[in-house]
This record gives sequence, structure tokens and C-alpha cells, in this order.
Amino acid sequence: VWGNAMTSIGSSIGGFASSVAAPMIAAGSDIELKENIEQVGTSPSGLNIYEWNYIGETEKYRGVIAQDLLAKGRQDAVSEMDNGYLGVDYSKLDVNMQPV
Repeated sequence: VWGNAMTSIGSSIGGFASSVAAPMIAAGSDIELKENIEQVGTSPSGLNIYEWNYIGETEKYRGVIAQDLLAKGRQDAVSEMDNGYLGVDYSKLDVNMQPV
């Protein structure tokens, strides 16, 4: 019994550690998931900053668009997520994603 409990605890801790070590990917930075997109500024490094809402949602967000980053040569901050859409690692940018 204790062996199974310890294995379960170890697996949980291991899963938590790997999720903490994973880069911060903003779910849904892909333009295909957004609507009402409006450029509202430019970051100090020259990245376009946008406001949008996700399709079918009302809350607005501010941040970047993955495809825009790719066009600017910032492949280092973009990756394909498990769902096939593009995500952004905001820790590599001088922009934060935030609700507005």
C-alpha cells in the first residue's frame, strides 16, 4: 500500500515539476482564435501590440499575435501547441499578455 502511495506522490511531484519547468505559453496566440483585432502600440523592441477578444468571448486582451512574431523573425518565441494552433512564450518578449 505504501509503495503505491509513494509512487503516486512521486508521479504527482514529477508532473508538477515538469509543468513548472515548461515555458510560459499563452494559450491561443494564434490569429485564427481571435477577432476584433486592433493594433494599439509598439513595444520598445518594435513588436506590434494588439488588443482582441477570443472568438465568441467578450473579455478583451492585450498582447502579440503569433503569426506577426514569425513575420518579424521571432521564431524563438513561437511554438505549435498540441491543438495545432500557435502559442507564444511571453518570457522571451518585452510584451506581457494581459486582460484589458
